[in-house]
Formats: sequence, C-alpha cells, structure tokens
Amino acid sequence: MIRTLRVVTLLLLIVVPAASWGAALDDYYLSRLANAHSGARSLAAIVPGQSLGPDRGQTIIRHQAWLDWQKLQPSTRKTLAKVMARPTLAGERTCTPVGGHFTIHYATSGSDAPDSTDANGNNVPDWVETVAGVFEYVYSVEIGKMGYQAPPGSSYDVYLEDLAPQKVYGFTTNDFTGVTSVSYPSYIEIDKSFTNSIFLPFAPITSLRITAAHEFHHAIQYGYNAYFPSVYAEMTSTWMEDEVYDSGNQLYDYIPDYLSYSDTIAINGPMDNSNSPYGRWVFNRYLAELQGRTVVRSIWEKLGSMPAPSSAAPDSSNEIPIEPIIDSVLKGNFANNFFGFAKRMLVRDWSSHQSELSLIPRITPLAVNSVHGTVTPTLSLPTAYTFGYYRYTASTQDGQPLLINLPSLPAALAVTAFQVDGSTATGWQEYPYDSGNQRITIPVFNNDVYLVVCNNGGNMAAPVVVSPAFPADSSTILDGTNLDANVLTIPQAQPVPTGSKSSGGGCFIATAAYGSYLHPKVAELRQFRDRYLMTNAPGRAFVAAYYAVSPPIAKVIAGHEWMRAAVRVLLTPLVFAVEHPWLALIFVLALAGGVGWRWVSRREKRTAGASASVVG
Repeated sequence: MIRTLRVVTLLLLIVVPAASWGAALDDYYLSRLANAHSGARSLAAIVPGQSLGPDRGQTIIRHQAWLDWQKLQPSTRKTLAKVMARPTLAGERTCTPVGGHFTIHYATSGSDAPDSTDANGNNVPDWVETVAGVFEYVYSVEIGKMGYQAPPGSSYDVYLEDLAPQKVYGFTTNDFTGVTSVSYPSYIEIDKSFTNSIFLPFAPITSLRITAAHEFHHAIQYGYNAYFPSVYAEMTSTWMEDEVYDSGNQLYDYIPDYLSYSDTIAINGPMDNSNSPYGRWVFNRYLAELQGRTVVRSIWEKLGSMPAPSSAAPDSSNEIPIEPIIDSVLKGNFANNFFGFAKRMLVRDWSSHQSELSLIPRITPLAVNSVHGTVTPTLSLPTAYTFGYYRYTASTQDGQPLLINLPSLPAALAVTAFQVDGSTATGWQEYPYDSGNQRITIPVFNNDVYLVVCNNGGNMAAPVVVSPAFPADSSTILDGTNLDANVLTIPQAQPVPTGSKSSGGGCFIATAAYGSYLHPKVAELRQFRDRYLMTNAPGRAFVAAYYAVSPPIAKVIAGHEWMRAAVRVLLTPLVFAVEHPWLALIFVLALAGGVGWRWVSRREKRTAGASASVVG
C-alpha cells in the first residue's frame, strides 16, 4: 500500500507541474472563442462554475483577446482571426431600415436563415424588419435622446446567425483598424430568432430588445475608446437594457451574483467567472437617480478623452482603470457616493422604476447577533469599494440604548447604523457614527438594527442629492421611462483621504506569472480567495497582507520570462489543491503516511537493536 501511494505521489509530482506549462492565454481564448479547435478543453474545464445559461460575456472575451493579441502564439492569432472576422452568410441579403443607421445582414438558406414569413409581401422577412425597427429605436434613444456619441461609420452592420448552439444572445466585435488611436468601428452579431429554449422564459421580442440595447451600447463604447474597462462596459450595457426597454427586466437576475460577494468583490473590480459584473449595473442606477442619467454618459465621454495605455500593469490587461475616471467625473466624490449606494441597497429608497423595487433583492447580513446594551464588533473589509451589513436583534426589549463601540475603526471604513422604524417615510431611522466617542448610539433599542460597513476610503460625508433626485425631460419613451438628455448635475467636491485606495482585489503575482488575470488558473485562485479566504477573519488578514506586499513583486516577475516560468511551477501545487482538493488530500496523506512509516520502521529497528544488545 505504501509503495502504491509513493507511485501516485511521484506521478503527481511529474504530471502536475507539466500541466502548468500549457499555452496560457492561447488555451483560454481558443476554448472560449474557437470551440471547434481540436486541442481546446471544454468551457466547464476552463472556467469552473460557468453558468449553463446563455453566455453574456462573448463581447468582453473578444475585447480581451484583442487587447492580449500580441501575447498570443501566431497559430492562435491565425485561428482567432478567422473566428473574430465578420461572418459569411449563405445567400446573404441585407435590409436597411428607414433612418439608415443600420444594415441588417441575414441568410436566405442554411441554419442561419431566419423565419422567412413575409406577411406584407415586400420581399423582406417580417422578423428581419422587426430587428431593423428595434435597432433604429435603440439608436433613437441612446444617441438621439440620451446624447451618446454614435459609433464610427455611416451605417452600422448587424448580422443574424444561429447562436443558440453557442448559448449566446449576441456580441459586439471591434474591427482591428481604428478611426483614431482609441476609437474603433465594430459590428454586432445576434441570434437569428431567440426562439430556442435556452432564451426562456423571455419572449423572442423581449430577448431581441434587451440584446439590441445592450450590444449597441458596446458599439458606442468602442467608438469612445476601445481600451475601455471591461467591468464598467458590462455595468453600463446591462443598465442600458432597462433604460431603453423598461419592461424586459432580465437585468435583475444578475444582481444576486453581485450582492452575494459585495463584501469581497469591489464595484470596480475586474471581470470574474460569475455574473457579478453584470449585477453591478445597479450602481449606475444609483448614480442616475442621485445626479441624473447623463452622469453615466459623462463617464464615457471622459474615457473617450483618454489616450491608449502605454503599457499594461500586472492586473490591468491594457484597460483604462475606471475608478479614477468615475472619481474625476464626480469631482472627487466617488467615495461618499459609494457609501450612499451601500446605504440605499439596505434602505431601498429608490426613486425610479418603482414598480420593480421587489426585483432588487435584499443583501444577506454577514452576521446576525442577539445583543443588549453594548456591542464591540470586529470589522475587516480590506478591499476598497465593498460593503456589507451586520444585523443586531434585541435580546431584551426594555427600551434601553444600544451602543455600538468602534474604538479601533480602520481608517478606510465608513460606517452608519439603521434601525427599523415604521414611523419614518422609508421605514428606517439612521444613526450616524460619532467620531468623537467612537461609537454609534441607538437611543431606544427595540427593533432590529443594521450596521452598514463600507470600505470607501473612510469618507463619511453624505452624497450631495440633486433636486429633483431623478430629473426628466418632457419626452417619454416606451414603457413610460423618462430621459434627461440635457441634464448633468455633479456634486460638489469632497476631500478624499490619501493612501486609502485599493487595487480592487487582483491576484497580482499569479497574474504576472500566467500573463493575464483572464487566465483560468488566476480565475480559480481568485474564486478560492473570494469563497474561502474573504469569508473569515484569518483569511481576510492574509489577503490584506498579500495586497500590501505583492504589487512590487509582481512587477519584477512580469518583466522576466524565467521568473514567470519559475513562479508558475511554484504555484502549481497550490493551483492543483484548489482545483482537486480530494486528490491533494490523498497526496498529503501519502506523504504523511510515507514519513510515518519510515519513522515507525526506524524506531522498530532501533528498538530491536537495543533488545539484542541487552540479550547479548
């Protein structure tokens, strides 16, 4: 048995390091974008936990492949160039709707051909006309009403294809030749009909509408700056779905994927393997309600003025960081706006889309405690732009105060407390933090109290509220949604403490070793961090220490290929343990068993020798 375990251990030591030398980004992009590639592994193998529903991330995968193009092998670039080229349709015909802003390309035969029903007899399938009308409507809202800059080109190309086998609604791909150094044209591919069962429970027209609103804003984003941050691109395109077509409401399905990790995943953190980036769209709704919808447009206009990055930081993948852009547009007020967002997610005092408030889920508290009199919580929220709640119930309802003592409040944290209070308009009464006494005092503790903890750099100031909070112009679009295309109100500048920013939670050393935070090994390590380290105090302390020392080390590693290769080998046991915990346990037990067996054997020999000496 011991010999067998030794053989298994030896094989693991040989095979596992070898696996780390596979084509890093090449394997990832071939698996995501070229499923027919014979050497590509399945999506489930590359991205554990990937949703089995329709994939909303193809636009960003293509965007990242373009940014990482020079890092890929020539053979990979050749394959992906074919995959990312404009499609060729069987018997292709085109339709240009009234308005002329789009050219709809469709097949007349084969699997890509849409339903050929032509009730009005104009030799254009009815569904193609519907697609054309929807895109023209989206254009009239996003460009005409909301004031975004139109993407380059006189007529934008949209291709209808059978994307159901790929489980894709649609995606946007930029052309490799830009109009300027940062502005790039693009084209959109969408499913030919949205009738496949994977698109249920949404009707085909609903799927078409939300896909058109979502993907066309990606086209707008490429026109502003093709080096846009992926996470904010998805936050904006997802938010746009409900601003253009308020009745779709698919975007609410993504919010739980963000709220489940709101205490570990930064609002401006990188893309991950879940739907978290899509769920973060709700932050844009908060900004729009507080300051007017055009604040989001101003963020993209600011991005449009930025030059292309000259070099990639270890965790940036050549994208322009979004946090400085938002902070610039908000005149240094990003921190307390995020604190206000954390409050609103609890109090739910939303001022728009009132009929949909029940679709925004409540956040599960990090802890629930029954207390009385005084409580001194230990708070740790190391990642900037994250938040969570602690719930306190009264163990004895005697009308006495509750004192939440915070004598060692970390400088980066902003805190406040709310008590359930049916006598107020919102049903909540706020009790702010008293920095002088270093506590929060609830005078009469009879109802549940929620402590809001937010890492926003420690800015306790309240956001400046626009009056009215949700301005509207005189025009109304479909579903009664009002737009404020000419209103932009920015809050006054508030001081932001220096030295309080965080990177947003990147796995710096692993990213430097594998070449990109998109690499599946890096994604698995991030997932392990979020699920197992950030959910307990020792783990959070370890992560905070890691963030403090790893960025300069990662920069050195990224600049030397031999260091990157060496670190990949060193990381292999850790990655293997994360991917295969049971095999790792067997491996450890095998080593422990071998060491124990040798120790027992040597002890028996020594004992036998001693006995022989005594007898002799």
